[in-house]
Amino acid sequence: MIRANRNQPLVPAIRVTLNKAVLGKDVAGWIVNATVEDDLNEPGMFSVELVSRDDERGTRAWTDDELFNLGGIVRIAFGYGEHTETLIAGEITALEPSFRLGGPPSLVVRGYDRRHRLNKFRRTRTFVAQKDSEIATTVCSEAGLDVRATDSGVQHDYVLQPGQTDLDFLLERARRVHFELAMDGETVLFRPVANAQNEVLSLSFEDDLLDFDARLSLISATQVVLRGWDPQNKQPLQAVGEDESEEVPMAGNASARTISAGVLGDRIEDLSVPVASQAEADGIARGHYEAMTLDLVTGEGRCRGCTGVRAGKVIMLEQLGERFSGLYYVTSAVHSYSRRGGYITNFRMRRNAS
Repeated sequence: MIRANRNQPLVPAIRVTLNKAVLGKDVAGWIVNATVEDDLNEPGMFSVELVSRDDERGTRAWTDDELFNLGGIVRIAFGYGEHTETLIAGEITALEPSFRLGGPPSLVVRGYDRRHRLNKFRRTRTFVAQKDSEIATTVCSEAGLDVRATDSGVQHDYVLQPGQTDLDFLLERARRVHFELAMDGETVLFRPVANAQNEVLSLSFEDDLLDFDARLSLISATQVVLRGWDPQNKQPLQAVGEDESEEVPMAGNASARTISAGVLGDRIEDLSVPVASQAEADGIARGHYEAMTLDLVTGEGRCRGCTGVRAGKVIMLEQLGERFSGLYYVTSAVHSYSRRGGYITNFRMRRNAS
């Protein structure tokens, strides 16, 4: 992880690797802006803007250069001075030249991480006798992606992909059981939402944090009850999602349930979702409740550029008072580099305690 060291000059740096070769100063020196967007619900995106130039023959060097062909493999790293860290590994999917009378032309190179391959067209198909983690492995492997899937536990007799893109389908399957579709370099991760992991860094207004805006609101229920029918045993079934521990999560003083029950009392949300087994019902009820509690505190922040602030990571925010100091789960991050503005990171986050 690389972050600002205010005891040294803050010289922002960018390193772009294209088809396994690092761009030299003859090309990288013309980069004026670059952005990397990291999100748990969408393919990660990047853009790199180069101010063009005329070569000795008078042609537009960047717009015609085969260096920037569609499909090129790109890795973008940000940092300071000689130290950088890769933020995205992706593929070029678009080129956007801009020509101006009396000014130099420019070229914006855009692309996505490899999850974009799951978002190309819609399918209708079925999966028989597979877990969600096995379905994710199958779908990603068909798209030529490396995948690491955490065992989701429950095998489904029959799952339908009804006219959805592979990406929408996997996100829907993940949300049912409080999983997510994250990226680790070039590998797709199908895993439980990772808000219980240890923090990767701390931010405060004395140390890199520049802006912080948040919203604390009551959750709609303190318990989720799913009622359905067990087709194998021919009997009703019931599953409950609720706090399974008395420990306050995410370094908070009170949990989402405690705060909301203190105002509204205990409230039950009834779910009506088709299920095929008790195990599936248990997973859906638990996942729905855990997702709901993470909406207790939502917020946005901005800090000096830091490569550790990424979607799917937990960070500590300090010196924000008792209610809002604590651990937050980052759901998206935008890393921006420019010659004039330096390196800045904006991020969105969630928390299930206060």
